[in-house]
Amino acid sequence: MSITTPEPDTGRIDAIPTAPSVAKATVVAVGAIVGGGIGMAFWRLAPGAFDAWLTANARIGELFAASGVTAILKLCFLAAGITGNACAIAGLLALVRMRATWWLLSVVLWGVHLAVATYVGFAWYALGTLLAAGLPIDGADQDRVTTTLLWWRLCWPALAMMLAAFWMQTMLRSRSVYAAFSRASGDPLPGDLLLEDLRTGSRDPLHRKSLYASGLTHLVVIVIIPWLMQFDGCVEPYRVPKGSGNPVVAMVKMVKPKKKKKKSLTLRPNSAIVFEVPDLDNSEADEEMKEMTELTYQASVTTGGAGKLGKGGGTQGGWPAGMENYKIRFIRLNHGGAGWDDGMDDSNADVNFLREFAQATGFRKIARAGESHSIALLRKYPSDGFPPFVYLTGNGGMGRVATGDVKILRDYCLGGGLLIADAGSVDFHNSFLQFIRQVFPDKPLVDIADDDELYKLPFTFPDGAPAFWHHGGRRALGIKHEGRWVAFYHPGDMNDAWKSSAFTDVTPEMRESAMHLGINLVRYAFDEWNDAVTKAQK
Repeated sequence: MSITTPEPDTGRIDAIPTAPSVAKATVVAVGAIVGGGIGMAFWRLAPGAFDAWLTANARIGELFAASGVTAILKLCFLAAGITGNACAIAGLLALVRMRATWWLLSVVLWGVHLAVATYVGFAWYALGTLLAAGLPIDGADQDRVTTTLLWWRLCWPALAMMLAAFWMQTMLRSRSVYAAFSRASGDPLPGDLLLEDLRTGSRDPLHRKSLYASGLTHLVVIVIIPWLMQFDGCVEPYRVPKGSGNPVVAMVKMVKPKKKKKKSLTLRPNSAIVFEVPDLDNSEADEEMKEMTELTYQASVTTGGAGKLGKGGGTQGGWPAGMENYKIRFIRLNHGGAGWDDGMDDSNADVNFLREFAQATGFRKIARAGESHSIALLRKYPSDGFPPFVYLTGNGGMGRVATGDVKILRDYCLGGGLLIADAGSVDFHNSFLQFIRQVFPDKPLVDIADDDELYKLPFTFPDGAPAFWHHGGRRALGIKHEGRWVAFYHPGDMNDAWKSSAFTDVTPEMRESAMHLGINLVRYAFDEWNDAVTKAQK
């Protein structure tokens, strides 16, 4: 048995155009001129932009200067200018078609590859140095994902120029273009074969598959994945219950436990009983704090109107600007700091609150679980489907929030949304106060009066919000804009009181009070959402 080798498809090779093509040669020359102009523009503009960026990020400037990164990148800018100038000159000379200009343009295009590879490599090195030092960029902490995205934004134009240079080199090594410069006819050149393989799939199926697989892999890794990572994702519009309501009001009273009279012991002198000095854990101050936090709550109903929760005066409940196919969701903001998702695990804080809301209001269509997303995603919601409220918590310092995200959160709040922040620790309290000053530098965080609307419907809190654990004081604070609360800050971790009993040590009365306070906040947020959407629809 003999194995026969397939004959080359000479007919297809013969079909490759080999006659001199002045038009193709001119296109290559003009492409080199345009590419050279882009390189020179980069050389003129990049250093100034780079210096301004270093000025805005002084610590990065010091790091780059000490490690030599600044000098290296500026040499890359200079190399781009030199290469661009050479490319433009070579392109102009290539309009006069001769062997010398063909060789000159071929060599200069190799210089483009070298310049781009150098810039791309050192840009990666610079960002790696920055990441290793743990320095923020424009106030935002960085990780591998954010630095990779930044590298892509800085380098994709240069990589596009490298791809264009490769195409021009391939054209120069095609017979029709080479013949236009050299006036020498002959068989197809390697450039022809490559272009023909790309056009027809090549004569070798295995080679074709390998070529396509390699090209697709490079496209996915270098282009598509970084491009997709720039998108924040999709959001589902928030659907508030449609209808009209007029809620019944419930009174919530906070009752301090009565102190029991302590028994005193009278002992005879020289008794064998030893009295030891109590340790700090049993100090009088600690006992007093424990008594002050052990509040009980009594709820009583008063007649505030007939009907279910809502706005508009109806009895079926709901909000006029809502949706028939509603779903009540609990959305947390992921700020990247410790404990931002506290309560989303088996403790089920979010789910427990949603269930309590459904039980208290009669709106049964609730999400099966809490959800979370970045601040950046708030800008993707439609004007009639943004979340009425978002929740922010933590048991440590907040993560670094980018300047752009700060603006997005501010726009969300001023546009009709309510930020509900809840301190899970003293560290979060201190961090949040700094953060909220960035979001609202022109608006103070003020004490919320006991008779405020937030504490009246559907449950009344005569003494304001219960403080629970006092991580950030005893009083709830807020920020107002044009008479509307845009931010509510609870200093005592009501999130912990929402958790299942196995994960918290609150009393049933404290848990109920925390649930009722949350329902009041959501009711207020829904009312203000309704007003904002109605106004936007006019």
